[in-house]
Amino acid sequence: AKLVMGAVTGVAKQSAKQSAKPAGEATGEADELEAAVSGVMLESGETIEADAVVITMGPWASLAEDWFGLPVPITGIKSTSVVFKSEEEVEPFALFCGEDDDHGTHLEVYPRSSGEVYLCGIGGSEYVSPERLRSGEFPPGQVPPDPSRVAAACNAFSAMSNRLGKPQPDVAQACMRPCPPDALPLMGKVDHLRGAYISAGHNCWGILWAPVSGKAMAELLMQGRASCVDLTPFAPGRFMGARERGTRGRKKGATPVGEQW
Repeated sequence: AKLVMGAVTGVAKQSAKQSAKPAGEATGEADELEAAVSGVMLESGETIEADAVVITMGPWASLAEDWFGLPVPITGIKSTSVVFKSEEEVEPFALFCGEDDDHGTHLEVYPRSSGEVYLCGIGGSEYVSPERLRSGEFPPGQVPPDPSRVAAACNAFSAMSNRLGKPQPDVAQACMRPCPPDALPLMGKVDHLRGAYISAGHNCWGILWAPVSGKAMAELLMQGRASCVDLTPFAPGRFMGARERGTRGRKKGATPVGEQW
């Protein structure tokens, strides 16, 4: 196995008759498939040969729509967060605030043992369509924070804490949360392409769900099925020819999205 990060430009394919079956694929299974993955293509022009490829790219897993030939309607919710640093010890208690109509925030305050205080729940998250993600408008690692939301967080937090709040944070940053339209991640095998798998779209629960997601995908690849959890509701092909289901995380006119998770 080889972990490839940050340089993938596509997935190479070949005839399924020419490909080796992944370790977990049972004899006789999916013999009717016409195509199979054969490797991962990199920016350098190199192709890393592989008989199984797992796309675990968060919101940028939407690129697999072109690579695998199936709808991957993962949209990005671009959310700003900030960090304040304290020279004094910070009490180890998280704080979840209600809606602050003055600043448009509902702060979540997370003290760290390093003396830092991390703030999210700043509000004003931006909806980023799969098309914009695939266009390269927001490359991984290059997602800028919203200055207006940084200011809102500073003002809201300063009103709560004279000791920790500052006019400017020590760190301003943004993340891109991956949100499928039905609020369920995509995890499993791509049925029409041998050796193709996806595990993405966990929204803000990626860290919490990472252990079971990793175990389930490992079981699927090595044993042909996941025994620790039923992956049926998360099938990557569930959007093939189907109307989008659910409204959680979807933009409705001028209504902000991404804050109701």
